Amino acid sequence: MKYEQLNDLLENGNGYIRRGDSLKLGISGQYFSDYVNDKSLVRVARGMYKTKDTWYDEHYIISEMNEKICFSHETALYLNELMERVPKKIMVSAPRGYNSTHLRNKNIKVFHLEQDKFLLGQTILKTSYGNDVKTYNKERAICDLIRYKENTDIEIFQTAMKLYFNRSDKNIHQLMKYAKVFGIEDLMRNYLEVLL
Repeated sequence: MKYEQLNDLLENGNGYIRRGDSLKLGISGQYFSDYVNDKSLVRVARGMYKTKDTWYDEHYIISEMNEKICFSHETALYLNELMERVPKKIMVSAPRGYNSTHLRNKNIKVFHLEQDKFLLGQTILKTSYGNDVKTYNKERAICDLIRYKENTDIEIFQTAMKLYFNRSDKNIHQLMKYAKVFGIEDLMRNYLEVLL
């Protein structure tokens, strides 16, 4: 019974399993360790394992180990298919007060925001390996792109803007709503006049 439960966790996790999830099912740490050894699972993070033939999905592992963060900026552009290549650095946003030292130590860029702005535009998207992660939607990613234009490579900026405005599923009303929250409404209107 316990073995089947752990198999289900592994299957539902796309080849990943977390010790914490097994504990929630009332399965002891020792039994979980025996299961990990029996299946020859590979440790990818503290309390998180994957099968040998499961692809290493860095975005998914970061997301699962840090439930309070949300992928943002260039990483959000990438996950929303508004970038043509993988960003050099993973970027996340976190609520103000969140201790992000462990993320910075892994060379992850962290932006801290007030709770209302942190929650704005959050969605769930799939990584290139098919795992669900929390990230900002495309409209929020475009707002952040404009807000941090000075710190963004011009090629990344132009590509993201072009790809967004060429999409049939863009939501200009939502884009303008977010722009208002961040005080970039006039700037956004200027871009709309040129790109629409």
